[in-house]
Amino acid sequence: MNRRYLLKGMGAVALYSSFPAILGEFISSCSTKEKNLTTGFFSDDEFHLIEDITDGILPKTATPGALDVQCPYFIDLVVKNCMNPNDQQSIKKGLQQLNEASEKKFSSLSATEKLSTIKKIDETAFNNDANKAWFRIIKKLTLIGYFTSQEGMTKALNYVKVPGEYQACIPYKKGDKALAKTFLMYW
Repeated sequence: MNRRYLLKGMGAVALYSSFPAILGEFISSCSTKEKNLTTGFFSDDEFHLIEDITDGILPKTATPGALDVQCPYFIDLVVKNCMNPNDQQSIKKGLQQLNEASEKKFSSLSATEKLSTIKKIDETAFNNDANKAWFRIIKKLTLIGYFTSQEGMTKALNYVKVPGEYQACIPYKKGDKALAKTFLMYW
């Protein structure tokens, strides 16, 4: 056995073992036909804000969007089971500030106004604005949830089935989708 593959495998096992509650939830939801997903951390209003934000980050186009692959439920699971109380409260506070930032509630804005607001927050959040750290977390979790879902992996990316025969170089033509990766490198 190649030492590099052994170390990669051990790293994957360590990574996945750090999310036992999430993996257990996903495995049990895959084995049932009914998908009655429920929130466990966010209130209904907060969850609807998460839905609006994830839809603004990855809307449905020719490929499924974040709402189609249930990213808000993934975010709810991760925040509830894997984050410390300070980060959890930071996200809740950020959602509250978002909803109260203008004269109208965020949820009552038009789709264009919501997208414009999300873009403004996105621009400032990644300029080391400490007040927008909650948005960076939501965006990263949206991307992780989307690109590790079956639809994100196989429809939004160029999925190469593994195991299969080894190909040292996979041809790429300008305009092709990016290759899918089956490990998390978003942090």
